[in-house]
Amino acid sequence: MTQPLIALLLSSVLAAAALGGPRLLRRAAPALATIPRFAAIALSLTAVLWIAALVALGPVVAWMSSGPDWLPQQVADVCDRCLSAASPFGESAVTIGVPAIVPLALPSLGVVAVLIGLAREFAALRRSQSQLSLTVRSASERVRLHGNTARITQDTALLAFSLPHRHGGIVLSRGTVASLSEAELAAVLAHEQAHLDERHHLIVAILNGATRYLRWIPLIREVRSAVPHYLEIAADRAAKQAAGTDALAGALLKLGQPGIPESAGKLPAHAVLHAAGSERIRHLVGAPRPPASTALAAAAGMYAFMLAAVIAAVHLPFVLALLAGCL
Repeated sequence: MTQPLIALLLSSVLAAAALGGPRLLRRAAPALATIPRFAAIALSLTAVLWIAALVALGPVVAWMSSGPDWLPQQVADVCDRCLSAASPFGESAVTIGVPAIVPLALPSLGVVAVLIGLAREFAALRRSQSQLSLTVRSASERVRLHGNTARITQDTALLAFSLPHRHGGIVLSRGTVASLSEAELAAVLAHEQAHLDERHHLIVAILNGATRYLRWIPLIREVRSAVPHYLEIAADRAAKQAAGTDALAGALLKLGQPGIPESAGKLPAHAVLHAAGSERIRHLVGAPRPPASTALAAAAGMYAFMLAAVIAAVHLPFVLALLAGCL
């Protein structure tokens, strides 16, 4: 009964995280905000690990299957030997009338879905960022401000955002330059430069692409929402070190909510990263951290390690069996 119990336990753990994970992450947010870049990367990896653990159900079910009956007998015998060699639990006392090739296809389908999601995400970003880049380049000038290269548009609205380097980098409006003090302007520039230096656009693109077809799952949806926020906090830290808390807080208050040039049209989520966001000021002034927040953040980390262990326990035996020449 080991294999059915493993399948049931894995399914239960995945379902519990999918439904309860968002609440845990929200309650752990104060602690995670103290390590924002690590939190963003760790949460992104957790989302990918959750998907990998989900498709790991395929091999577990295959160990209980009645055999790959859809295949020629000789090939079926080889598959049976590989399944037996790959199972770390020995023979199952329970079998199900499903050809092993069906559940074994689940990991392959998962990989294909992730790759297609990444391809579509990067294609959409490339199109939208290229179009915005053309709009910005046609109506802006390239200048050096406080040691950073930026493009200044003619917009009077307060705009401050960054595109990947190849699409223009830091973009500010005339309205922003005129409204901010020198210290506040230096803080905004340091914030956007941190996005570029730490490859935040790439982190968000990989996360959104890899989870594209499972974004309806509550845990995945929460991670996709939280990661850009933590990356903004990470960029705020760089700006705080460069220009000070007062300058950055003043800039955030003046910039208000994020915006882009009106002529840019509709963009995919997080195609650009913004300095604006007055709601982040509380992180700058050291908002109190609930005692339970650290424990919950640690619990989230332990869950990610557990997922990694499950994935290794399921997939590694298959790899070892293949390397041992079961074919």
